Amino acid sequence: MNWTRLFTLFVIFAFAGTAISEEISTKEPRWKQLSQAYGFVLAQQASLELIEKKFPDLAKDVKDAWFAFNSTALGECVKGVEKELSRELGDKWPEYQKEMTTQMDSLIGEQEVTRQQSVAFLKEVRQRSKGEMPESILAALLSAHSRFSKNPGLELTSGWKQTFRTKGHPKAKGVDFSISFPASWSKREGYRPNIIQFFQSCAGHGPIMCSLMVKTLPLPAGYKPTKGELKEFFQPNELKGMIPDGSIFIGAKEIALEGLPGGILICDQNQKRLDQELTMRMTQFLTIYESSIIFIQFMVTKMPDSTDTLDDLQKQFLPTFKVVANTLVLNDRYK
Repeated sequence: MNWTRLFTLFVIFAFAGTAISEEISTKEPRWKQLSQAYGFVLAQQASLELIEKKFPDLAKDVKDAWFAFNSTALGECVKGVEKELSRELGDKWPEYQKEMTTQMDSLIGEQEVTRQQSVAFLKEVRQRSKGEMPESILAALLSAHSRFSKNPGLELTSGWKQTFRTKGHPKAKGVDFSISFPASWSKREGYRPNIIQFFQSCAGHGPIMCSLMVKTLPLPAGYKPTKGELKEFFQPNELKGMIPDGSIFIGAKEIALEGLPGGILICDQNQKRLDQELTMRMTQFLTIYESSIIFIQFMVTKMPDSTDTLDDLQKQFLPTFKVVANTLVLNDRYK
């Protein structure tokens, strides 16, 4: 039997049962995410000012802690939050900013703080500079960074990351792998049967969506595909045959993924939602490990009111897709 053809037919079937994009879960309004993050930073600043005022001998430690926080990418993130809130609120922004600052100063100023608590808080601020804070706050801050929003891969390579592991997940079919994403990307369980996890850039408000999937290949017990079969499977012509009906083939390429034969498959698809027709581009990285096929699927959507074409979005975000896919680690191989 031609196992390469079997693999191809199986993947076509897998695609047919999986929509290119999942329904996006309801997120907090963007302005609310940003306001919470901004309030967090204002409360931190008010607390540092209170400590400096009440314990003058800690003034240098206060400045060091604030510098540690502000000299990282988080300092640029705070500026980004202010700019984005300013755009959202327009003429109301100066009044809103003043009111928030006044409220935080009043709230923090009423607190009784001991020297021991102050020293502990200064240590906490230094830890926050390394990203040790509530995930929702960190995600909102990083999502407002001007360079990271344009190039999320830069956020990941700069060390602001989250790592997801499939060990023990029922949808992973026994495959234990890890993969890293920018820390600002939202994550949730996949709604569909074969979606392990679903991610979206910019704290759930960005243009990039990513799904992780694992499918078990229908192989005879104990059968392992040969290197030749795997190499044939990931040839561009074979990959081209995997796109779902109604999709437009854009490109395919053989690659190595985690040291294993793999492929990239790119196609476009139209979907209708209510009275809008959306055009999406899927960029899929896949590889076969033992009897399972692993999918890392990225999607970007051209919105009706956007001037960016799918080619523009692909050119902008393909480096990010590659950076994320390159973090794949098959943990069973290193036991």
